[in-house]
Amino acid sequence: MLVLDQIHLSTTGQTCVALSDLGGSHGLSGGQARMYERFFGLSSVACHRDDLGAMLAPVLRAAFAGVPVDRRASGQLFYCKTQTHNTLSDGDWLRRLADAEGLAGWDVSAVTMTSCASALALMHFAQLADTETPLIVLTGEKAFHPSISRLPVGLLAEVPAAALFNAGAAGSWRVRGTTVRHLPRFYKNADAMSAEERAALQACYADQLGGFVADSLEQYGPALHEDFVFLPHNLNLPVTQVLLRRFEWHSRCFQGDIGTLGHAFCADIFVNLRAFEASDDPRDRAARQILVLAAGTGVTFATCLLERTPNPPSKEK
Repeated sequence: MLVLDQIHLSTTGQTCVALSDLGGSHGLSGGQARMYERFFGLSSVACHRDDLGAMLAPVLRAAFAGVPVDRRASGQLFYCKTQTHNTLSDGDWLRRLADAEGLAGWDVSAVTMTSCASALALMHFAQLADTETPLIVLTGEKAFHPSISRLPVGLLAEVPAAALFNAGAAGSWRVRGTTVRHLPRFYKNADAMSAEERAALQACYADQLGGFVADSLEQYGPALHEDFVFLPHNLNLPVTQVLLRRFEWHSRCFQGDIGTLGHAFCADIFVNLRAFEASDDPRDRAARQILVLAAGTGVTFATCLLERTPNPPSKEK
């Protein structure tokens, strides 16, 4: 069974920059900034002062520190990312980062190709593998150039996060189920699509996503509690609203800080889950299950059903 023990974030070096000041990094004109604000609820985007390795090191260090000393000798580290062009190109950078933080005996891999759904897709495969070794899922990327720092449906943010699984520590959540679906017809990024392909994607996207969510609910079946909370990623707010209307989920949705942070690539699910854990709302504190959703270009949809362990740790102040 896959158990999520801890989530680690770091805001050191992170600044939320107003849309009006993102001309250089995100290539936004005044009109584009107003469009993102009006249609996608954005007011600022999280940017990080450090390069990728320095940005990720603190959360990796914190996650590894959560592994009991007697289990630190070996484990698995997966860096989940979107595409190769916005991460380091040195073939050994991730290995060196892991070794520097004490993970010299761990297997190290990078996972991509499902873009912003990669972290949930990795959890899907880890659950199928039924591994019992400690597992760290590392996320967070640099949006350093206008060509890759924005999407038609949102702006990309630089937020590092690391999730620790199967460490045998306190344990917050157990993975009750995962689902993944790929739509191979739309493998190209939106900017590389023809006008006809983009129109076809726009015409079917919301319906395909809604159908996938419906199928996920059916798969989870008897394991799904009535009081579950829906936790979507921070992207394409209009489509999220379509889902909420379709399933009548407005009262059970916990939306992350999409307006201030923006869309943090694969890190969204962990950033939002950590915010949920810190919520003061009694309904959130009482909820036993969370249905997490992410989608990536490609197109890939993924969900994960998380259930609180019997004795979750107390909320951090």
